[in-house]
Amino acid sequence: MKLNNNKRTKGILLSSLIAGIIIAMFFPSIFKSKGLFEVSPLLGKEPPNFLIGEKSLHDVIEENKGKPVIINFFASWCQECREDRKKLAVLKDRFIIVGVVFQDERENVESYLKELNPYDYVFFDKGQTAIDYGVTGVPETFVVKDGRISQKFIGPLDILKLSKLVQ
Repeated sequence: MKLNNNKRTKGILLSSLIAGIIIAMFFPSIFKSKGLFEVSPLLGKEPPNFLIGEKSLHDVIEENKGKPVIINFFASWCQECREDRKKLAVLKDRFIIVGVVFQDERENVESYLKELNPYDYVFFDKGQTAIDYGVTGVPETFVVKDGRISQKFIGPLDILKLSKLVQ
């Protein structure tokens, strides 16, 4: 009987050791800053173009030369997006703000924007624009300065970082 308990104890210890090694291998990545994922191949490049009603994004950028443009991917069902709306409303006088609707219904978005609409333009994406920008979820935000993407934010906006971009 003692031999069986000894084998079981060794098995538990070995299993625990293996589990511990596996957890240790992945543990650092659990706490990595999302900033690491905010690096984008689009940084420093002209943003992918899309139509916003009768205008293209590039038309909007050209018409507002000198004023940074925020491209904010959002959805009415996203809680973080609701918080970002308030932050964007504060920045509205310093930026042109383009909202890109991500996987949402027009009726829901219209109701959502009646509550608070910080956007100068709203574009209903059918999926291709999110793919062009490499968006995997919402909120994701890009800042265009001098016709080039200068910053990407994943998750809630950092209003201090955004304000510094204008200075």
